[in-house]
Amino acid sequence: MILGGKILRKQIKPGIFLTVIPMKQFKTVRIAVDFLTELKPQRQTSRLLLANFLETCSNKYPTQQAIARQLAALYGAEFSVSSGRKGQLQILSFMFESLADQYNPQKNSLQAGINFLNQIIFHPLLTANEFETKNFAREKLNLQKMLLSVNDNKQLLTYLKLQQTFFSSAAQQEPSFGTLAELGKITAQSLWQVYQQMLKEDQIEIIILGDLTFAKAQAAVQTFEFVTKKPQNLPVFYQQELVKKIKHSQLHQPVSQSKLDLGFALPIYYGSRQFSAALLFNAIFGGLPMSRLFLKVREAAGLAYYASSSYDSFRGWLLVQTGIDAKNRAQVIEIILEQLAHLQAGQIADSELADAKQTLLNNYYSHLDSQSSGLNRALFSSLTNRSWTAAEWTKQLLAIDSAQIAQVAQAVRLQAITFLEGEKSK
Repeated sequence: MILGGKILRKQIKPGIFLTVIPMKQFKTVRIAVDFLTELKPQRQTSRLLLANFLETCSNKYPTQQAIARQLAALYGAEFSVSSGRKGQLQILSFMFESLADQYNPQKNSLQAGINFLNQIIFHPLLTANEFETKNFAREKLNLQKMLLSVNDNKQLLTYLKLQQTFFSSAAQQEPSFGTLAELGKITAQSLWQVYQQMLKEDQIEIIILGDLTFAKAQAAVQTFEFVTKKPQNLPVFYQQELVKKIKHSQLHQPVSQSKLDLGFALPIYYGSRQFSAALLFNAIFGGLPMSRLFLKVREAAGLAYYASSSYDSFRGWLLVQTGIDAKNRAQVIEIILEQLAHLQAGQIADSELADAKQTLLNNYYSHLDSQSSGLNRALFSSLTNRSWTAAEWTKQLLAIDSAQIAQVAQAVRLQAITFLEGEKSK
């Protein structure tokens, strides 16, 4: 399958796909190996702990120092493992980057990267039938400290409470980094079982970006010791029914600044017919530095320390975040909804629309120079079967008018409000 231009994707084994992005502009080759499964409750904590463990040791490289020495021997190669979610998917990602052959004295950078990742992915550090306990205990403690620190970040705390209030799915309600309650249940043996299940069941997307051919990449990835698996039909986008009554939640914290977050349903998804108009709507509403929320709530009314919006096109929701004085809560909500109503009525100046288009185009073209962005676009295209060239994207975005943005705004529905009240402000 061709994904916009010269990008080629092919199923090389059941449930295992290879995508190659041939680009000469970079001096490095970047390899991503993504393990994908359906997002389920209680799964996110174990997957993040698994990513952290696999990033720090393997049977061949039993310490972080051993991994660092091997990366140095590969002329300063970089490597990471991460876990996250996208829509209804849980994704555990391995990334390797090194100098391309024409700049690398070793001259076999692609195969060296594949061999390194194969050791990390398929030969973890074990003790009997469980992960090695010393490294496991260290990574579990590190994750515990991170989860405990969440309470110190009041903006994040408010966001997580709104997420819990807004979504009806237990999996979507959970933090993407998991919970302390679930972490406490994980043992070195149970995490080993999670790992084995991942190898056996997850769909695998291998994406390689650099100056190479598909044939060369396909030959190199044969080194990977993948097990036979059944192809899956994974759900990607998350959708839920609208609620008729707005849901409210509240927190109290000993801080001076209060936080007010609003969750709106925006059921327009990545790559769909109205996707580009939805991006422009969010940019004008609260997604850009000079957006409506910034200018009206913060600058003109002076009611917020910050005010912005963000749009998740895989979960169909729009998030508004503000930092305010508690006494201004009702007035801030009123102004936010007033600005939404103006956009629903198509009240958008030509200059405002032109500035938003130019900013989004500038952001898009700047990301074309990023290998990580290229890998993400290829993954999203693979999962959604939706892709476009830069020229197609530019033409589509420039054609959007205020009436189309108004149609998007009219689809927006307020569903949940979370207020973190700063008790010191009373």
